[in-house]
Amino acid sequence: MSMLLASALLVTACGGKSGEAQNPKGNETADTNEISLLRPSWNNLRPASSDLWMWQEYEKMSGIKVNWEELTDIGEKKNVILTRGNLPDAFYQVDWSNGELLKYGQQGLFLPLEDLIKEHAPNLQKYLEENEDVRKGLTSADGHIYATPYLDPYPEGNRTIRLWINKKWLDNLGMEVPKTTAELEEALNAFVTKDPNGNGVNDEQGWYMPSGSLGWTFEQMMMGSFGIGNGGRKALGNFIYVDDNDEIQLTITADEYKELLKYENRMYKSGAINKQAFSGVDYDKWTADAAKDTVGAWNWAAIDYIGESVKNDFVAINVLAGPNGDTASLTDSQVAGASSLVVTKDAKDPGAILKWVDYFYSEEGSVFGYLGKEGVTYNVEDGKKVYIDEILNYKDGIGLGAFQYVDNVYGGYFPYIELSPEVRAAAGRKEAPVYTDLTEETLPSVMLPDLPATIQEANESSSIIADVGNYVGQMRVEFVTGTKDIDKEWDNYIAQLKKMGSDKYLEIKQAQYKRYKDS
Repeated sequence: MSMLLASALLVTACGGKSGEAQNPKGNETADTNEISLLRPSWNNLRPASSDLWMWQEYEKMSGIKVNWEELTDIGEKKNVILTRGNLPDAFYQVDWSNGELLKYGQQGLFLPLEDLIKEHAPNLQKYLEENEDVRKGLTSADGHIYATPYLDPYPEGNRTIRLWINKKWLDNLGMEVPKTTAELEEALNAFVTKDPNGNGVNDEQGWYMPSGSLGWTFEQMMMGSFGIGNGGRKALGNFIYVDDNDEIQLTITADEYKELLKYENRMYKSGAINKQAFSGVDYDKWTADAAKDTVGAWNWAAIDYIGESVKNDFVAINVLAGPNGDTASLTDSQVAGASSLVVTKDAKDPGAILKWVDYFYSEEGSVFGYLGKEGVTYNVEDGKKVYIDEILNYKDGIGLGAFQYVDNVYGGYFPYIELSPEVRAAAGRKEAPVYTDLTEETLPSVMLPDLPATIQEANESSSIIADVGNYVGQMRVEFVTGTKDIDKEWDNYIAQLKKMGSDKYLEIKQAQYKRYKDS
């Protein structure tokens, strides 16, 4: 979610008589019905949902009144909520794992939605029919769909974690933007030895981010360069990739991963990777250091993460060719969230809820959710939809400015389809970046969602992955910093992973991938 928070851009309206509403698909009126939705609270950042312009307006449009229940720390409370006597009609913008969806679906707490979608949600149904990978990604191991998704069809947006490198420093040193892992190493070593910021002080850092970021940003991006990046971000986050034979393999036991660790170790020793990569630097310290012009390279989806004062010094690299010429960007499945709307057993009219949410899977609904309405929250300038001045000039930035009016700009997991990066950028009078190295050829050939698991698989794999994840994180620190020799310790490392159940975990993931392909 942090990536979505960092990159988000994103008056009141009068309307009809009490008890009447305009239907999104026409001009007929309808009696107001009621549904109850439980969602995370954002009330520290904007008006409560019941007071938000967007939801007040949509009540008039849809004829449905939503009784919102908003909770902080909902991730910690959601399972307890299921023990309540009466559940809300649906959970909105709440993150449930595939395993939880299946478990509570089979217990009868969550309703299967595939037939309801066919009958009441024509926009979403059409999308599922036209995007087989999305339908498969939403289908649980028992064949049911228990939630509607948050969809992002645009890999050039938030779906890709890219490397940002200091172009000003490259220019000062007469160097080109790296296209290979070797060229990146050369550039970062030059950054820490040749005073590219020109202040006469050896204060420059090479790759530098808040401590703890290396493994899931830089390292995962480099997996594409070292030949183990096919499968996309969710796959790599689960320690798996898809090999050339369309089989699931483990990243963390691959010989290519061993070579990647050596690459990181070499750069750590030279200072090209910051010495505090694993401890000692939080986000505030990092952005403060960046403002002093001391950061050479870092990873994130959007440039804004590093702060306004220096963001224009950096250019994006989506792929780097590795030792054997491999490239694959660190891009996610378009199923950015698989549990955006979950209907419960206590829903009085499940079909009405699906009809209510289906509007947001239309182009008109996507525009409404992110931009609002023309003449109210945005105006059209030279054919582009641009937020009103109250949003553009909001004291805490455009994203939070839009969040005072509309919902689908902050926090992620909305049940809707994201707008294109061009439209979202134009809303803030900005131009969307163009990435010439992000093409069909450089995208992973497969981008997996979280693979559907049976309850037994979920239980087995979760206990294995907890131990494996901790061990891999510990060994990454020791291998990269040089506390342990990679070549000498590699066999012991592999043996320890096997003791922890890595072979069983791989077997489970291979079975899940087969089920996913066959669904």
